[in-house]
Amino acid sequence: MDRTRSIGSLTTQPTFWQFGYPLSCANRVTYYATPVSPVANVYVGERRTTVDRITPEYWKRVKRGEIILNPFYSSHDTRKTSGTSSYFITSVGLACGAPNINSRYTPEGAQFINAYASIVAVPYYVSVVGDGDITSLQDEVWTECLSKIQAGSTNLVESLAELDKAFTMTREPLVNVRSFIRKFRRTGKRKKGYEKVNANSDAFIAFLSSEWLRFRYGISPLLNDTKAVMKTLKKDYNGVKPVLVRTRASGNITRSSTSTNYLLTGPSRIDYGIARSQQISCRAVHFDRYKPSHFNDLGITFQNVIGLPWELTHYSFVVDWFANVGELIYANIPRVGVDSYGGTLNTRNLETAFFYPTAHTNTQPANWTLTGGVSDSYLMTREQNTRVLRGDNDTRLVIKSDFRFDRFNRAADAMALLSQALHSIGF
Repeated sequence: MDRTRSIGSLTTQPTFWQFGYPLSCANRVTYYATPVSPVANVYVGERRTTVDRITPEYWKRVKRGEIILNPFYSSHDTRKTSGTSSYFITSVGLACGAPNINSRYTPEGAQFINAYASIVAVPYYVSVVGDGDITSLQDEVWTECLSKIQAGSTNLVESLAELDKAFTMTREPLVNVRSFIRKFRRTGKRKKGYEKVNANSDAFIAFLSSEWLRFRYGISPLLNDTKAVMKTLKKDYNGVKPVLVRTRASGNITRSSTSTNYLLTGPSRIDYGIARSQQISCRAVHFDRYKPSHFNDLGITFQNVIGLPWELTHYSFVVDWFANVGELIYANIPRVGVDSYGGTLNTRNLETAFFYPTAHTNTQPANWTLTGGVSDSYLMTREQNTRVLRGDNDTRLVIKSDFRFDRFNRAADAMALLSQALHSIGF
């Protein structure tokens, strides 16, 4: 049975006032105060809502070791105005006999957002991240989580399959250095000036790219595998019973937008801006029970054996930069010796919308004067958290949300590969 709970409330703004003298020759002295009702649906306040599922004897069942996965939803909506607007709009005096009279208006309170809601639209949330992008991120994170089940500290199956290549790569640096030095000297004898500098630069870039890739995909993995083997062999798994293991994966998208416009109210113009931002964070967790072993720690598993052809495919790692092909393959390989209890996908959606004035100007200076201006702003913040249950077969091929070219290693890998490709075609 689902249960809904709420606390707090969103209410309309309090009534604010407009003070002034009427523009009337018959009544020159009467001072009045007029209540101005705020626009409906321009809310202020804070409201929290939670929807969860009641499970009978939940804690007793959890203590017995039962895995209970329930859906969940929560929302936290906050809206508030900041600052207050106080300005004078005074008419140029009208000749109705001495003395001339002026009409004077003094609005106070949240005038900007009230005018915006009256003339443009009631403030509302607008998604900066599209629904399709959110769905793709959820699919990507869930598929990644499933692909990591029973993953060890290293993939020794792949390392052993490429062992001869790794040893060859570790022997080649000295050969590469000698080749680079010979080319450098040969260029110095044959070319002069700009041609010499250009040729030496090309040779150096090609050498640097080759050695970087050698280190990243030859030497570094070999060192990491050696450390993993030494660490694993120190562990004693004799008599160890199957344990509950949580596998996790996460991802996020953050985007923002800013727009500007203006509105006309009476004899004045209000320029304003709207700043919106949205952050989507996804976290997946899957519960499984299996017996730890040296083979699992070293990645000697049925999954890695079946997935080996993809790992040995030329430039498969480059494809995995842009799409989750490798993760999709591993996520759909049967897991031998693993009892699965299912998992959940949690999505956090944080949205903000900030409405603010940038200028307040007089559009009818021949008839009115403007002193002061609007200065109030309006901030809306909503955080929604959703937890859903997803099946083990619910995996999809997607383009990744983040290619991670802002990270040094990924950017260096890409530049090295591009340099080698251009060098191979004589560019």
